[in-house]
Amino acid sequence: MWKILALLTLSGTVCLSSPVLREFSSYRLPNTTIPTHYNLFLDTNVHLGVFEYSGNVKISIRVLEDTQQIVLHSVRSEIQRIQLFGNQLPVPVQGFKFDEDKEFLIVNTNVWLHVGGTYILDIDFTNSLERDDQAGFYLSSYVNDASETKYLGVTQFEPCDARSAFPCYDEPGIKTTYDVKIACGLEYTAKANAPASGIQILSNGKKLTTFQRTPRMQTYLVAFLVSDFVNERKVSKEPHQVAVSTLARPTASHALSYSVDASVKFLRELEKYFDQSYAMSKIDNVAIANVDYAAGAMENWGLITYAESTILFDPANQGESVQLSVVGIVGHEYTHQFFGNLLAPKWWSYLWLNEGFARFYQYYVSEFSHPELNMRERFASVRTAALNTDASATVRPMTHYVETTAEISRLFDNIAYAKSASVLRMFNYALTETTFQKGIRYYVQQNKDKGVVEEQDLFDSLQQAASEDVRLPLSLTMHEVFGSWSNQPGAPVVTVTRVGETNEYLFTQERFFADPQDNPSTQSWWIPISYTSESNSEYETRVAFWMPPGVTEVSYKINGGQVLINPQATGYYRVNYDSEMWTSIIRELHEQPNNIHKLSRSQLIDDSMHLAHAGKLDYDTAFKVLDYLREETEFIPWETATFNLDYLHRMLRNDKKASANLDKYVANLASKLLSTYGFELVKGESANSEDVRLLGLKWACKNNEQCQAKANEKIERMRKRSSFEIKSKVEQLIMCNQLHNIKQADFSTMIDSLRMTRDARSRGYLIEAISCVESSTLINNLLNLLKSGDFRTNEKLQVIQNVYQNSIEGFNAVIEMLNSSTKILIELKENRRAFHEVLENLAEFAIDTESAARVVEIVEREAPIISANIRSKLDENQSWIKRNYASVIETLNKYL
Repeated sequence: MWKILALLTLSGTVCLSSPVLREFSSYRLPNTTIPTHYNLFLDTNVHLGVFEYSGNVKISIRVLEDTQQIVLHSVRSEIQRIQLFGNQLPVPVQGFKFDEDKEFLIVNTNVWLHVGGTYILDIDFTNSLERDDQAGFYLSSYVNDASETKYLGVTQFEPCDARSAFPCYDEPGIKTTYDVKIACGLEYTAKANAPASGIQILSNGKKLTTFQRTPRMQTYLVAFLVSDFVNERKVSKEPHQVAVSTLARPTASHALSYSVDASVKFLRELEKYFDQSYAMSKIDNVAIANVDYAAGAMENWGLITYAESTILFDPANQGESVQLSVVGIVGHEYTHQFFGNLLAPKWWSYLWLNEGFARFYQYYVSEFSHPELNMRERFASVRTAALNTDASATVRPMTHYVETTAEISRLFDNIAYAKSASVLRMFNYALTETTFQKGIRYYVQQNKDKGVVEEQDLFDSLQQAASEDVRLPLSLTMHEVFGSWSNQPGAPVVTVTRVGETNEYLFTQERFFADPQDNPSTQSWWIPISYTSESNSEYETRVAFWMPPGVTEVSYKINGGQVLINPQATGYYRVNYDSEMWTSIIRELHEQPNNIHKLSRSQLIDDSMHLAHAGKLDYDTAFKVLDYLREETEFIPWETATFNLDYLHRMLRNDKKASANLDKYVANLASKLLSTYGFELVKGESANSEDVRLLGLKWACKNNEQCQAKANEKIERMRKRSSFEIKSKVEQLIMCNQLHNIKQADFSTMIDSLRMTRDARSRGYLIEAISCVESSTLINNLLNLLKSGDFRTNEKLQVIQNVYQNSIEGFNAVIEMLNSSTKILIELKENRRAFHEVLENLAEFAIDTESAARVVEIVEREAPIISANIRSKLDENQSWIKRNYASVIETLNKYL
């Protein structure tokens, strides 16, 4: 849609133009011009509670093709004036217009701009912080100790929202420098990517902060903050000086130290690991209220933003599990300072070069910065999630071309993060960590000057390292080996069959589908095969051989008894065995489980259950694997088991008897967790102990008398005090089952307590507890409250998700609520991307045909762009019920 505007000439006289409208066939900029530098000025008054802001941007541009148009991005900004200068002289501008569909700002000139020419495009604009999508330059707030609401302005530009804050060339492959100036109130502080170079006091009770020039970077990394936040700062001087700070509301000043210390440690280890210095002299962490920050965290160069609960650590009330979370999120965003910031993707097709590296190294570099947290083993959950996503018939490949903003937003998925990280991890082991690290160092050094990369650049660098260290057969290249994983969807299952009683094993591969397909896939991969046997651990994490694509079967000899393929789950593929091999493995699991690495135990649980779901293994074998958990007390296998048990619970919950039987069975499996770890947090215990206790409570509390007694005691205390407080996740889990059938009076007390609670983490625990109610009346009361002021923006989606996940009654109530209005997104004031994620998750719980039809109706109305994926998921659910429901019930009954 085109929008013709009244235009301002150079002299300021208003004129109307009738330019020839040019239709753009692509959502990408024509790039006849490119920016070489930005001078950006913003004038804010958020300190006064005024949310409009004005600005000026001067964009230095270079002409790449003769043209009479300058095309850039702009949306939401009201353009007040546009001028164009060449050699400091005015260049006649015919006018400007918007292509609203493509979000283009098109400036027409009266003269030709010739190749090689340089110009300055000078734009005055106005805009507002008030918006509901938590994107662009937007408004956040907090309540101080004096019960006053304090406002602040913060940014979230990735992927395509820099254009909604100021006119710019908003594409990831376009990098240039920025000089930024921000005016704000005297009692407020302005922050931007680069350090401040000066502050000028203005005459109107304001000040102007000027910032140093940034490195060359893309628009989505530009960031600013205008707030009265406090900060804690540490200057690390070796090997070069970097100031690291964490900023937050003043009432959170006690919770900043750990993140500062963790940031310094992780940054220095990154620099050593990649042999590359961080590019600026400061890096700030900014804690934004959870309810105002849907993104979770954002890697803005030098000014990283986080949801409060991910970055703050209260040493008086929190343990190592929260420390692990802080290190993980800091590690992810700090890795982006190199992968994503220093090396930017040429286009969104290569988003995985950002997110895959960040997800992988947040776990793997922490081995050096925080070895006490043992974060490498925690990668198991990433791989589990990736393989689950990759089992869909409609999943995309890692490298995937899209253009529209809606399509781009949907690239931020498990493929970009979890699968890409899992594939990178696989090659880290396949080439050996030393060689892979060398290749990554080459990748950084060979591409940092141009600053823009695509997958071929990574393959070139890894090939150089692999050739030097002779890590690949001479007939292979990284381009064909890695490309077989990045350029096709899905992941393989490798089936292993022993030939009689010999030491010969036959290997085959095929694409794994959760829902068996009518037409067999012909896809195949270059698969690094590793193994252990009773007498040989040489290839436990090293490649024994590469299984080639397009080959029906590979024969390989392995000596020495019990054999495990892909031990420690270093490869990104599932493994199926013949029946005798499964029998032998299960015997070992039950008799000597510690002989099998915890990552392998985790993998065996996940593979066996998914293979059974797909009809490639009988459920009796899968449950025999699962049943060893009666003696398992390690977190990693139980975390994977929980992922699979949640799925079974979801698929069976329409059958109350089957659901109760599953609860009873799993409670027995988890009983040793409760007896081992108890009900209370232990000061100084490991994150694994904290987290596996939570899993014990999740699964065993429902049928545990001590759990019930503790919950009833707390409910009675609430009634006496007329207030309700939950201080930890442990308390929330203990309480949940006893809250299923509470009365209206207790429910009202909980809601009143929520209204009085400010702390985001405490509110989160309370909301999870309140969402445990199963009375249809109370569920509807809770959902009706979402349109009041009792719940903050992001909390509303938390309530909706908790309610439909916790019970069938909740699912039906949510469906009714979503169908009650054709403007539900507007009424809830929700972020569209976050709402889409909730709808996708809602589909996971639509098991019967009637529920599926109701979900489709909502999705078609509210989010048609995700309709195909939703329909595919609903079809998978129906297929599973037809194929597996009876078998699971029959097998489960054997274990009761």
